[in-house]
Amino acid sequence: MGAENMLATFGNSIEERIKNELGGTPSGKHADVAEIKNLAGETTGHVNVYDADKLDKAACLSIDIMPGARYFNIHVIPESRYNIPRFLLEGMLSTHGSQISTDILPDIDMAMNIIALKEQCVGVEAVFNDAKQGDIVFEPSRQTHMRTFCSPFFLCTFGMPADQMEQMDAIANRYFDEWLKLYNNAVELDQVTADERQARRAHMARMVVELDPDRNMVVQVYGEETVLAIEAAVMI
Repeated sequence: MGAENMLATFGNSIEERIKNELGGTPSGKHADVAEIKNLAGETTGHVNVYDADKLDKAACLSIDIMPGARYFNIHVIPESRYNIPRFLLEGMLSTHGSQISTDILPDIDMAMNIIALKEQCVGVEAVFNDAKQGDIVFEPSRQTHMRTFCSPFFLCTFGMPADQMEQMDAIANRYFDEWLKLYNNAVELDQVTADERQARRAHMARMVVELDPDRNMVVQVYGEETVLAIEAAVMI
């Protein structure tokens, strides 16, 4: 696959799995960002939102921020009543080098439940360790709030050349493989725990939005109303 085509389609393999393996069907939610236009009236992207069993939603954002630069974000959000972590794959793609990250985002206080987290995510940890031994250079996020909210298995790479993108795609799909095992073996939680989990998610989403250093730049291109609609579709 050519470099430009990979930049244009990276992440599509996970979106196809959402449709084919989770039975994801197009949702009526967030129709206001099914087509995204900038302030000049140009269509530059979309958010595809899917419904599926045990999911609140799966949101797949693809947007051309500027010529030669595409931002994408795939966020799979289970219903809070199930003991399923969220799945995340996102990044800024460019011919000059791409930033891509993937993670399994647990809805627990990791400091209090790290043993349970390791037991639940033993397969994810194995993929994490394999990835760290490969050719791609992974680093912590450069943003404090992202380091705070990510899991111990967060993988992030900066300036990745196009010839490593297929390898990164394979790693992301291995993460999704492990997430799918957790999804298929989900335990339903009691209502109090589910409500606490939902409140925690909402709080974390607000913090990520408020602390995003690039938000003002995106607002200048798309306007506050459109950015709020994208955040509602992808983050919460």
